[in-house]
Amino acid sequence: MGRTKHKKIAGVRDLPNVFDGKHADPESEILRYFNNKNLITIELGCGHGDYTINLAKEFPERNFLGVDIKGARIWAGAKVSLELKLNNAAFLISRAEWLPEIFKNQKFEEILLPFPDPHVKRRTESRRLVSAEFIKIYKSLLISDGKVHFKTDNEGLYNFALKNIEEAGLTIYAKSENLYAEQQNDIYTSIQTRYEKHYLREGRIIKYICFGFDKNSIN
Repeated sequence: MGRTKHKKIAGVRDLPNVFDGKHADPESEILRYFNNKNLITIELGCGHGDYTINLAKEFPERNFLGVDIKGARIWAGAKVSLELKLNNAAFLISRAEWLPEIFKNQKFEEILLPFPDPHVKRRTESRRLVSAEFIKIYKSLLISDGKVHFKTDNEGLYNFALKNIEEAGLTIYAKSENLYAEQQNDIYTSIQTRYEKHYLREGRIIKYICFGFDKNSIN
């Protein structure tokens, strides 16, 4: 491991906008940091926090929380947020499956899933962030009319997500098998992570689904 990465791992938890899912009460710590009752959007597997940062700039009246298990990845986004004085952006070091235990009271407005790991081996498909197990987690975390935004360049993962969403009887608000072949005016689809920019240079096709829950979906 390089010296720079060691430095980031050692220092990321000292940043005032970064919280640790293993602390006693990170939910309260995060809400104290935001210091308001504004709705919160979370970005899972946020990496460098491209969505968290850009949406926080676009919507100062809302709160955004980037979540990733890798502290070294979060470090860059957290530093940028502090430099830009984005007090409505914060970061949490945590696995997605820990979130229901962390947030026992707080509900979220939206969940962003930008290019999650496809876990292509069948034995690891339960770890896909669009598996039936994770979809149940999202329902527990979202407000009643909350939405999930999912982007991927992996056709298999896209089809896997569609299958699980449809089998659960969820509402699909928007979907695209070739996002940038269509006219898009939505900031959620127009933000491009650094990984996405690399994928586009390689000529990969980006896919997108926005879905949500109703009273008849997932008991």
